[in-house]
Amino acid sequence: MTTLGREIKKARAGLGWKQQDLQAATGISQKYLSRVENDKADPSFSMVLRIAHALQMDLNVLTQDTEVFQAPASATTPPESAPAPTTPKAMRSLKARTA
Repeated sequence: MTTLGREIKKARAGLGWKQQDLQAATGISQKYLSRVENDKADPSFSMVLRIAHALQMDLNVLTQDTEVFQAPASATTPPESAPAPTTPKAMRSLKARTA
């Protein structure tokens, strides 16, 4: 698995661009782009969109194999220690929290 920074750097280099070129296309400072490419900063989702657009890449292609956009297994698996509420009081409490 690779990192988002490496993928951005690879895509930028593939276009023959320097960081200054990407800066001009995105409005993101060269210093910050350098930090992103070297995995020292985590760009916001909107910045990743701007970078992908500037690099003329689909966001899915840019992020598909990167660590930063992979949800941990625990995020998709409900914990076993939290049984579903079954008492009327628990059900009312659950409904109140989700309403």
